[in-house]
Amino acid sequence: MASSIAVPVVEVLADPRRRRARTLRNHRCPIDNRGRQPTTTTTRASSAAAADAQQAEFTKWRDARDIKSPNVEVAYFGDPDDTVMRYRGVKAKKKINPGDVLVELPRESCLVLADDAELPFPDFCTNALWSKLVEKNKWALRVALNLLHETSKGAASPFHAYTSQLPKSFDLLSEWSDDELKMLQYAPVVRAAEGQRKEDDDAHAMILKLSPSTPVTKEEVTWALNMVRSRVFSGRLSDNAETKAKLLPRALAAGTAFATFMTAPTKEGRWLAVFAMLALVVFDQDGNGNDDDDESKKKLAYVLLPLIDAFNHKTMQKTEFEFSSQAFRLRSPATYGLDDEVLISYGLLGNDELIVRYGFVDAENEADIYAYEGLLSWLQANHAPMKQSLGAAPDRVAAMRAARLESYVSMGVLKGDGAADDNLMWALRTLMASPEDYAAAGGTVDGMKLGGGAPEKAACVALAAACKARLGSMPTSAEDDEKALRAGAAVGRERTAIEYRLRKKKILQAAVARYDV
Repeated sequence: MASSIAVPVVEVLADPRRRRARTLRNHRCPIDNRGRQPTTTTTRASSAAAADAQQAEFTKWRDARDIKSPNVEVAYFGDPDDTVMRYRGVKAKKKINPGDVLVELPRESCLVLADDAELPFPDFCTNALWSKLVEKNKWALRVALNLLHETSKGAASPFHAYTSQLPKSFDLLSEWSDDELKMLQYAPVVRAAEGQRKEDDDAHAMILKLSPSTPVTKEEVTWALNMVRSRVFSGRLSDNAETKAKLLPRALAAGTAFATFMTAPTKEGRWLAVFAMLALVVFDQDGNGNDDDDESKKKLAYVLLPLIDAFNHKTMQKTEFEFSSQAFRLRSPATYGLDDEVLISYGLLGNDELIVRYGFVDAENEADIYAYEGLLSWLQANHAPMKQSLGAAPDRVAAMRAARLESYVSMGVLKGDGAADDNLMWALRTLMASPEDYAAAGGTVDGMKLGGGAPEKAACVALAAACKARLGSMPTSAEDDEKALRAGAAVGRERTAIEYRLRKKKILQAAVARYDV
């Protein structure tokens, strides 16, 4: 997977009378307009000229490193009068068909950090810090330090033309205040933001303790970690069992997604989300480019992939990203015409991951979910039919728990179309079934796995009631949020929060419509 960086080019005074409907922009560095002054025409022109010059230098650098992108080029989208600012992406230089190569990078054009590398820059940080990062599997901070070391070289770095055009700031949830996080109206994502903050604080504290001479500030460490968080690519792996045995534990430890990898019927469909600012890749040990099956010659590496990270996201099937010991290749997921913005997919990610990792949401995200925390507790306390059912069968909760279904109903997951997780409905049928219906199904939890009949209806009614109650308990209604977006006064973080919570409410509404029988 690859995604984009949004580089601010122009900024204007927001005028609600002139505000147009905002085009959805799924880029990895949303603009933060807080506290900035409106710019003049002269300032905008100067900023645009500087950005153009920077991109021209980047193009020259790519050509010199044999980075091939015959069908695309970095471009800026949006009008100079856009109230949100122009943003950076990639446009088509000619018609592009699905499967066409968008970018191909030789290995030599990438900034590589081997997973088993000894401290590569002893002048920048201490062995004590590096060893502790290896011991604690702090891969993200190791990659962040690699980037910070490279940027500290300034123009002396062979990657200066690339690193100089990376975004200078991010607006991920860890940067939001507590009051701003409350606007999201969703506890799970607030906890994720708090965890992100703690990771930033712990990383800087570890550097101060183990490598106090490392010349980085807390802000610089946070910037580098945000750069790592916002760049996760996918790679097709070999079907070799030893390779999988080596890669999967490391990937799991890093928290990367790999849902389809284990279940796809062929190796062509087996994917593993791997990090690269970041891709976690396999290289042959001697670097000779031989793609053989000798696992003793393989090693893992983290790799900075210029240009591939300039593509913006659209929610669709994951874009094909390939790597070998010699090159990295990105293919088009769709058809694009001349001058179209070329979009790829980071994967079918819900808004929780999009806002935490990348700082944006997809207002119509079909891959989003709603995790109903405390669903079972609410039903036990407030839903009369469940009270009656459990009163008649007090051992039913214990039976459900023994079947390992409790977590599914304690944290009920609803899909983007409002459909409940299959195990959630199974658990609800188990809890809501009358003694007679339960006995007719064999008197076991397994007997309730198939839907239908009175237990199914009771489960549906219970879930619909809980969803109605959750909607009613939120500080704003879906109608309030839609009105606020139409009015156009909400910008920046407020707008992002409204779009985020409105999508959650639409999932709850869809669940009510589906299950209110």
